[in-house]
Amino acid sequence: MYGSDTARTSHVASRDLPSADAEVGRFSQTGARTGGGGSVEAPPVVTDGVAYVAGDVRIEARDIETGRRLWATDLEDGVNTSPAVACGAVYVSTFNETLALDPETGDVLWRADGGAHSGVSTSPIVGDDTIFVAVGGVAALDAETGDERWHAQTEHSAQGVAVADRVYVGAGSNGSGEVAAFTRNGDDWWRTTEPGEVYTAPAVADETVFAVSKTGTLTALAAADGSVEWQASVESGVTEPPAVDGERVVVSAGKTQTMAFDATTGDRLWTFETGVSQAAPVIVGDHVLATGANTGIHVLDAATGDRVRYWSAENVGSQPVVAAGRVFYRGWNVSDIFVVE
Repeated sequence: MYGSDTARTSHVASRDLPSADAEVGRFSQTGARTGGGGSVEAPPVVTDGVAYVAGDVRIEARDIETGRRLWATDLEDGVNTSPAVACGAVYVSTFNETLALDPETGDVLWRADGGAHSGVSTSPIVGDDTIFVAVGGVAALDAETGDERWHAQTEHSAQGVAVADRVYVGAGSNGSGEVAAFTRNGDDWWRTTEPGEVYTAPAVADETVFAVSKTGTLTALAAADGSVEWQASVESGVTEPPAVDGERVVVSAGKTQTMAFDATTGDRLWTFETGVSQAAPVIVGDHVLATGANTGIHVLDAATGDRVRYWSAENVGSQPVVAAGRVFYRGWNVSDIFVVE
């Protein structure tokens, strides 16, 4: 799922990366609606040798070795989110509904009212047998049937969800915002406005919730009670979730640079200039993959921020996805998926 896991850490164990001289090619093209829109920042999800791609007009499955399309299902609605694959189904949230598809055929298994408007960080999360969807607040759906189990409201528009021992929601609207915590049964646990205007999902690691505000503050909150552990300044304009590996928090900050902070103290560790960026970073083992929309994908040493590898690419528009020695990403403002291999 988007962000790798339910806690939205954007952290995966060490995986093989393409060589420094790998080439970039188009992997899929799902088509676009008249006037554009949809899928601007949503990367594919890759599992068991198959990439599931939610595009402007359809969702499709492709073999990552050959690029062959295995199936395609037309969508009746726009989509800004990545799919989630779990519980024997592929789940995707369009603007107005959430669907479950058969992963072998693409047939629709069920449809539920309530979709996601706010962007890729509202991509559905599947934990155990429950789907969590940002729909104004947060809704919990039965993964098998799509029936709503509960719906909890936030004071501001929900911008993203992370699930660990509890359900954490980042929210923001009209110049203010909050982070809210709910039990796995949908009961209120705590709420705080300390992080400010949060326009993305939080990330959760080691009993700490990390939230970054659009106005330029990275806040570490105690998962138990929402108290502030530390705050650090980043550049304003952040609308993508941080990546967390337990030691450090990495943020695509100010749309032009990537910053890393000590996860315990909030001290800034390093800054790397990417140029304009439209995507969240991802931590892969001892490396950070950071993107520049017009510079490419930068592989950085997670401890120092030094660049150790680089692939030149234009129009990089999503968080990179690493699988089978390849890197997949979505083009900026297009419905095309590209692969570095």
